[in-house]
Amino acid sequence: MTRRPLLAFMAAASLALAPAAMAREQWTRAWTSSLWQGNERQVVTVENQTLRSEIRVGAGGDGVRIWLANDFGRMPVRVAAVTLRLPDGRLIPVQFAGQASARIAIGAPLVSDPVDVKVKPFELVQVSVHLGAPTTLVGVHVDRANKLRISPSGDHSRMDNWEPAATDELRPLLAGVDVRGPRARPVVVAFGDSITDASSCSNAAPEPCRWSEVLGLRLHAAGRPHVVVNQGIGGNKILTPIAGPNALARLDRDVLAIPGVSHLLLLEGINDVGTAGDTGITAEELIEGYRQLTLRAQAHGIKVIAMTVMPFEGAGYYRPEREVLRDRLNAWIRSSGVFDAVFDMEQVVADPANPKRLRSDLQVGDNLHPNAAGQRAMGEAIPLSLFR
Repeated sequence: MTRRPLLAFMAAASLALAPAAMAREQWTRAWTSSLWQGNERQVVTVENQTLRSEIRVGAGGDGVRIWLANDFGRMPVRVAAVTLRLPDGRLIPVQFAGQASARIAIGAPLVSDPVDVKVKPFELVQVSVHLGAPTTLVGVHVDRANKLRISPSGDHSRMDNWEPAATDELRPLLAGVDVRGPRARPVVVAFGDSITDASSCSNAAPEPCRWSEVLGLRLHAAGRPHVVVNQGIGGNKILTPIAGPNALARLDRDVLAIPGVSHLLLLEGINDVGTAGDTGITAEELIEGYRQLTLRAQAHGIKVIAMTVMPFEGAGYYRPEREVLRDRLNAWIRSSGVFDAVFDMEQVVADPANPKRLRSDLQVGDNLHPNAAGQRAMGEAIPLSLFR
């Protein structure tokens, strides 16, 4: 007579505990890397070697999980071992369904089990991946300042320091890092080309020098919950696939598929403008590309903050008629009303004496790419009031 009420009570208690348990498992994307398909010379080929990458997490938490990806692979990737190295030197094994090894399907991501370890906001961590079988990795991301370390033969994933047999500016496999906290945090995606990717920014610099990281630090210092991640690809375009899938093609993977995205910071288009005479694109087509990106993001409840395209007179692909296209595009960005907000980045970096050019003290010398000071100026200029 008393057994059924007892069982009912236990079942109700289990249901009551479930939301509380789930509340402790709130994950936020804290670092991202947008992979693209390299050509025959832009691949990483290894056999019984370990790949080690260093990345900066944009948020802290009491747990970590790793995202690996085989987006453009022509065969499954068999991972033999993965470890996470913390700033204090601890090397922690990463597992997948309780196992050290795993198989990444063709074209798919792979998410690790949670690693119960505390990380602080903006800490540098290292991820090591040992691949036992001969493997050619074609999905890569360029990071010129923080090169991939490739070990001598053998599993070096649990070894602290080792001399690399080779290094490479191409970073394969590693696509994201999540951190766990008491609540999910809104994610801001910086979406763009090399000006956003800023692959020359070294983790060894005295302070973070990507504009997205500068913005993330400011939001954190102001007590805002927002976490900024970077989905830039050097050479990327809105309309044409050349360095990675074009922005329209990669929006789903690089923005919409990330849980909790609240804002999309759109700073892209200079490569479309700079090659317009070669590709034959028109201002109308480029404007429609911006509109489509915005409508698709807004359909997912994401606020789109568009930034004006920056000056480029003196760059290798500058032409006067392409400057006319940039002016027309920027005028539309400022006045169209399509976006949730607009920030005039052109005004931050333009030379007051010649607004068609970047300020000389804010660029690397190619009249196209900001230097570390330029990246900081960009990240400092974006109003925090945009993120509500």
